[in-house]
Amino acid sequence: MTTTEVRQPPALPVVLGLGVLALGLVLGWFAAPLAGGLAGLIDATPLPVPRLVTLIESLTLPWTLGILGGLGLLGGGFIAFVTVGEAPVLTVADDHLEHRQEEREVWIERADVGAAFPDRTDLVLLRPDGALRARLDTDTLSAARVRDALNGHGWPWRDADPHEQDYERWVDGRPGFTAAEHEALRRRLEKRKDAGARRQADEDLAALGLVARVRDDRIQVRRTATTEGARGADR
Repeated sequence: MTTTEVRQPPALPVVLGLGVLALGLVLGWFAAPLAGGLAGLIDATPLPVPRLVTLIESLTLPWTLGILGGLGLLGGGFIAFVTVGEAPVLTVADDHLEHRQEEREVWIERADVGAAFPDRTDLVLLRPDGALRARLDTDTLSAARVRDALNGHGWPWRDADPHEQDYERWVDGRPGFTAAEHEALRRRLEKRKDAGARRQADEDLAALGLVARVRDDRIQVRRTATTEGARGADR
């Protein structure tokens, strides 16, 4: 079986690490003059000049370069290490795809997907009825390579959410939602920065026939075609 694997660019951890190192060196070069300027500003006020500021002002250039450059080297190495360790890997085949990130692996059958599209740093996969199948982190992957991999294996790629016009703004307590729906949407908003909790909240919403996303720290929500049909039948 032919597959296409998408990984983050190998140079990315190096570029990020060198960027942090360069920042440390720049701060080291200008540390003493900046500290002197800050001390002068504080002297013009009733406040005492902090000892750390006077200490930095008294250091010579080799010392500031050595200290802040060394911190930049350590910080850059740490950033590069974390970037490599947390990088997602996407493997696409004609009949399924796999997503690996740290210790979590996901397998998704092509038959379960009716649409695939990018949403900021995520790859979103919808079921044929419009329900959420998965939201996968592709933050450090090339968006063009992800798109080409899915298109190349015949996946139903869309450049944007095909249900864009169906979303409405959710406000806690707004009429039209049950108590269980409000509770699940509340958790989705509160846990939006916790990947594991966010996935669980999305699964809870899917069970209720809802799909949610965050825009400007606010929840937008829509109902799936299945639940809309059921609600219409109940009227």
